[in-house]
Amino acid sequence: MVFSKATGYGIRALSYLAKQTDVRLCGLTEIADNEKIPPVYLRKLLGELRRHRIIRSVKGIHGGYLLAREPKKVTLWDVFMVLDPNPYLDECVLCHSRNKKNSCPFCGEWKRIGNELVQFLKKQTIADFAEKSLKVG
Repeated sequence: MVFSKATGYGIRALSYLAKQTDVRLCGLTEIADNEKIPPVYLRKLLGELRRHRIIRSVKGIHGGYLLAREPKKVTLWDVFMVLDPNPYLDECVLCHSRNKKNSCPFCGEWKRIGNELVQFLKKQTIADFAEKSLKVG
């Protein structure tokens, strides 16, 4: 299981907003340029995040985006469920079975890994991601 491009871009955009220490509005172009995200695609993602009240936006020449909640209160799972609402975590990556009964030798392992991934995403926040990306970058 890999994040969709939308989820990865969404997490990076939210992380960019979380790293702004002066709590200011950030323009679409600014976020897109800094995170190397296509602006047209980013606009769509930010619209979804706004509809789900993860970010706020202000229209106009001095408008932009900012987080609607504290970064430590937004989990990666929250973003995942907004931008990739049907992640198929219950589907085996090899045989694509969703049955309770294992259809291939790896179904049981995939279910375990999928459950671990969900628990990990529910524990990690945008604040965690932003802090760790500062250390990496």
